[in-house]
Amino acid sequence: MVKFGIIGAGGISAAFARTAAVTEGIQLAAVAAQDMTRAQRFASEFRIPHAYGNYAQILSDRSVDAVYIGNTTNFHYSCIKMCLAAGKHVLCEKAMVETEERARECFDLARGKGLFLMEAMWSRFLPKTKKVREWVQSGRIGRITGVQATIGNYVEKDPENRFYSPALGGGAMYDLGVYPIELIPYFTGLDITAYSAKILRASTGIDETVSLSLDLEGVPAHALITFNAAVPEDCWIYGEHGCIKIPRLHWGSDAVLYTPDMKEAEHFSQPDDNNMRFEIEEAVHCITEGFSTSDIATPEMTLQACRIYDSILGKR
Repeated sequence: MVKFGIIGAGGISAAFARTAAVTEGIQLAAVAAQDMTRAQRFASEFRIPHAYGNYAQILSDRSVDAVYIGNTTNFHYSCIKMCLAAGKHVLCEKAMVETEERARECFDLARGKGLFLMEAMWSRFLPKTKKVREWVQSGRIGRITGVQATIGNYVEKDPENRFYSPALGGGAMYDLGVYPIELIPYFTGLDITAYSAKILRASTGIDETVSLSLDLEGVPAHALITFNAAVPEDCWIYGEHGCIKIPRLHWGSDAVLYTPDMKEAEHFSQPDDNNMRFEIEEAVHCITEGFSTSDIATPEMTLQACRIYDSILGKR
């Protein structure tokens, strides 16, 4: 049984807590927020024994083996370092950190201390993701010839919310662009060898819409990432002998395989109301076995994403 603490009492932390409650091998031991009232309310809702009114206090709780970091992106780097320094394993919500330098420092620190660290890219662990990789690797669509993806929605243009505030680590790339960057290479089994982007910025300076082009070992891929419109959020992988549609790129339970004449050859569907449990199970497995990293959501996955952020957004 791995006892987790939670840093942050927002919506994504609530999703983690709900899922942890129905996942084997994990027990919630504590929660910390910047406001004690919020922490106590969260603890009461999810029946968590201990609540703390600042992030540092949770680290002295000896009942906590590992910490899930679910606060805003701007706090991730300092919280990861605090947790690792205190001897706690870490599962950190995406985007894990904002720069490659910070990501490398965190992974080096975890490795040096023999602690587990993983970016919470839950989509890599979904059953539909495994099925897509199986179709690709078994040659069902032949040689891959291209990839297209869209991801985004309309977000209220509030300069103080986490999406539009630079101080909170806002921007479409950190919030949504992380998905195509970290999923498309995994779906296809191809490495990103080059990239470029066209960025439209909001009045606050954050990247509101990004047109991202990736070169996957010579195969073109494109992703439209936006806070400015509701888009289908689908991904298409094209091949010489068919194609694959992944409805809802980063979540959901379905994937569809098509023949060259666009007839449905196979439809995979495995509904699950707690899809976050697959990444939690991986974290619990790695911690229990003494692994410092995951073979599925790898350090290189995170480092590459941060490298792309650095290049197209500029280091913040």
